[in-house]
Amino acid sequence: MRNTSQVGLISHTAVLNRLVQLGFEVLLPWADHLGYDLAYFITEEHRNFGFFAHQESRLVRIQVKTARLSQDGTYLEFNTASTVSARKGNRKNGYDGRAEYFAVYNLDLNKVYMLPVAGAPRNTCNLRFKEAGMLRGNRHKTWHEPYSEEIAHSAYWAEDYEL
Repeated sequence: MRNTSQVGLISHTAVLNRLVQLGFEVLLPWADHLGYDLAYFITEEHRNFGFFAHQESRLVRIQVKTARLSQDGTYLEFNTASTVSARKGNRKNGYDGRAEYFAVYNLDLNKVYMLPVAGAPRNTCNLRFKEAGMLRGNRHKTWHEPYSEEIAHSAYWAEDYEL
């Protein structure tokens, strides 16, 4: 059995590996309290009046999370808040303003998903699978009916956020 630190390190390394594969120069923050685990710069070119071009760089901060596969294999679940110990009990802090994206890794699927912090649910988030026949952690295939349109409009779909 792995401890939570080891699982977190595996997720952190998997996300770092995937970003490097995609060609990003990944930055590692020096401090733990910053609210993000990885970062990279992107440069965007903007045109004014169709011909004045200038480039603008910005930092993209990423909070790495480990996702758990649901019992029925239809979604991944991960925490969207950190727990901080305090004298008056534990409190949860969100990542709004401290990171732009969650990079979510699942050990069973060996996949990385990236979704924006803005608009994510406060404590936990589910990434649902559209496709039937997803491979579960026990290496058996299980088949599921596609979700209804009603659920489709209110859910985060894993396929839309895969890196």
